[in-house]
Amino acid sequence: MSGRKEIRMKINEIIRQRRKALGLTQEQIAQRLGVSAPAVNKWESGVSYPDITLLPPLARLLKIDLNTLLSFKEELTEAEIADLVRELTQVIQTGQVEAALLYAREQAEEYPSCLPLLYALASVLKSCSMLLSEHSEEADALIRQWLEQCAQGEDGQVRDGAIGFLFLDALKQEQFEEARQLLNRLPQPPMIDKQQLQVNLYLRSKETEKALEMMERRLIKTANDLSMQLGTLANLTIKDQPETAQRYLQLCRWIGEQLDLMPYNLAYADWTAATDRQDSEAALAALEAMFQALKTPWIASHSALYPHIQDQNDMSTFGALLSQSLLKALQQDETMQFLRQSPRYEQVLHKLHEITESHIEK
Repeated sequence: MSGRKEIRMKINEIIRQRRKALGLTQEQIAQRLGVSAPAVNKWESGVSYPDITLLPPLARLLKIDLNTLLSFKEELTEAEIADLVRELTQVIQTGQVEAALLYAREQAEEYPSCLPLLYALASVLKSCSMLLSEHSEEADALIRQWLEQCAQGEDGQVRDGAIGFLFLDALKQEQFEEARQLLNRLPQPPMIDKQQLQVNLYLRSKETEKALEMMERRLIKTANDLSMQLGTLANLTIKDQPETAQRYLQLCRWIGEQLDLMPYNLAYADWTAATDRQDSEAALAALEAMFQALKTPWIASHSALYPHIQDQNDMSTFGALLSQSLLKALQQDETMQFLRQSPRYEQVLHKLHEITESHIEK
């Protein structure tokens, strides 16, 4: 998180995003304010700014206050956003869904133009809905509103993530045309590998440490992508081609071991294989490893392969939600019945409860 400057939204971005969110055209904005459409276009492109006398009616038209229009409120750093997300997760853990929704809405109202915050709030609430099987029409509407706002933003990572969520929702609801349109909005992979060019630049300019860090991060991403692809292939073939699926899972585990990926990835591959075989002992052992991995931050630099990556991947926020979901499935899901017949089931369940409680205490 360190090293990134605070995000401050410009007035042109606010005008463009709010106009699109309200379904207004530049011509409509111009007509209501008594200016020309090219003038509004210049505002949105940052070439010029609205006259000071137009700011109050423009804010009213966009249904925001002047503080928001002019970005008087200081935007949040990534660390501040992480703190707010952590607090939201803690409220969710208590089971107070309405309180969590109220908290998220208050933060969004406090920083309505901070798209990274809106995206983070939407992501957590959506994860809560998926993992804990909670459903609220009000929450769904808020999440969609925030995601649609983020999907119009300039921050590529936030925008593409929001579009991805909206795509999955459209797919789930079998709104295939909307899904296609959303998919078309995502950028194509560039023909030129910018990161590799950056590495070449570092090498020629004798910035070896920076080149090493970038390549180590690329290696982790490539390994994780390959692991995910193998897991998907295993799920697609598990019923009709079980031997092929097992081979995919073996490769997934081998990659994780050889490239020192997060312990959770390895444990999840073992869990998938064990549940497919209905091997209760192996499945329970994999579950213990999964819960332990969720509890412990993964520090890349502890591996000899990634000594230049100094940050750590703390899964506590995601882990708290996932731990509760897994426990609920263990106790209620019909497909987990084979585990409950094991003599070790109650012992493992007690241990998992302890690990989950440690998440909540954090």
